[in-house]
Amino acid sequence: MKILHRQIIKEVGTIFLVTLASMLSLIVIGRMIDLKDIFVGQSIQILYVIKSFFYLGPSFLSMVIPIACMLSIFLCFLRMSSDRELTALQTSGISIRSLVLSPLLFSLGAMGFTLYVTLHLTSWGIDNFRETAVEMVREQTEVSMQPGVFHRMIPDMAIYVHNRDPGTSELKEVFISDDTVPEAPLTIVAPTGRMLSDKEEGMLYFILDDGRIYRQDQEEHSLVSFGEYRLRLDLFSLLGDAGLRDKRPEEMSWGELQAYKDDAQADSRQYRLAVLEEHKRFSLPLACLILGLFAVPLGLTLQGLGRNWGLLLAMSCFLIYYSLFTAVYGLGEAGTLNPDLAMWMPNIFFLVLTLGGFYFYSQGREIDLGQVLRSFVPWLHKRDENQENN
Repeated sequence: MKILHRQIIKEVGTIFLVTLASMLSLIVIGRMIDLKDIFVGQSIQILYVIKSFFYLGPSFLSMVIPIACMLSIFLCFLRMSSDRELTALQTSGISIRSLVLSPLLFSLGAMGFTLYVTLHLTSWGIDNFRETAVEMVREQTEVSMQPGVFHRMIPDMAIYVHNRDPGTSELKEVFISDDTVPEAPLTIVAPTGRMLSDKEEGMLYFILDDGRIYRQDQEEHSLVSFGEYRLRLDLFSLLGDAGLRDKRPEEMSWGELQAYKDDAQADSRQYRLAVLEEHKRFSLPLACLILGLFAVPLGLTLQGLGRNWGLLLAMSCFLIYYSLFTAVYGLGEAGTLNPDLAMWMPNIFFLVLTLGGFYFYSQGREIDLGQVLRSFVPWLHKRDENQENN
């Protein structure tokens, strides 16, 4: 019996890893296309692209793991059912109930990992991705600061550096034209300067020494001398519409989410979003267990239907779950549904279906869902007849 459970977990695990890797790659690539403002038009090192791909992955794992868990268990039991392995096992005295241990253990493992993802890994990945994006822009800005050229990579600002020490990176004879305030443009000149960056704040500082600031305000002109002047540049503003400055609730760590909730007024949209995110971080891990067990009776009821059609039906079931999840999230955000309850409703719905499926099998009342579908879809029935004739 241990060998049987080991083989089932091995097969489920293999399908799970392939499904997880495939879906995660497609989703992350799609997300990186949305962030094209960071990559397009800049000579970004391939290492930064790989790091960005790696750090973005955890933010999608919480939704991908439940579907990968359900599909892997479903495909395993559908194959066993279609190949008559389950019939052979039942003939040898092994009941379907005893086979549930394997998907149960696997689903529990997936649930534990998803819980770790929602409570820790997602915020860790987002924080590192933000740092990587800022580091890319900072490095690109510093590298592009070639001597003897006017640089306009920063909106409403032109920077000219006559020379740059390759050893110390000290800037010499710096000229900056600042038009960020059109009514009062500034011209800053300094004999020396240097650049420093703050990754956490996403800032790049031009620190200029012993220079002058020329300011023109309508008809007046002013001149100010300084010993040290810091010009602060917002690196996040160079990322276009990537939206990396402010964290959304789903990107926050648990502590940050609690602080976000405490700062919100009760019954405000911000408060409801925080409550929804709190429950979401526990409901999605539980979905691994519920959907994983739901896949067992679903796979058993589709024997003879074919793997392709079975996979399509399983994907349809997850789309139903995801549609319910999205709908109740929107209703909870709007205040139509209680946010403390909203995130649990899809799990409750599929839990009822799962218990119903196991109840029928425990009573010996098996449902051949494939036969039911054939009665409604004549094309499937004709296809099966042709296969039997061949």
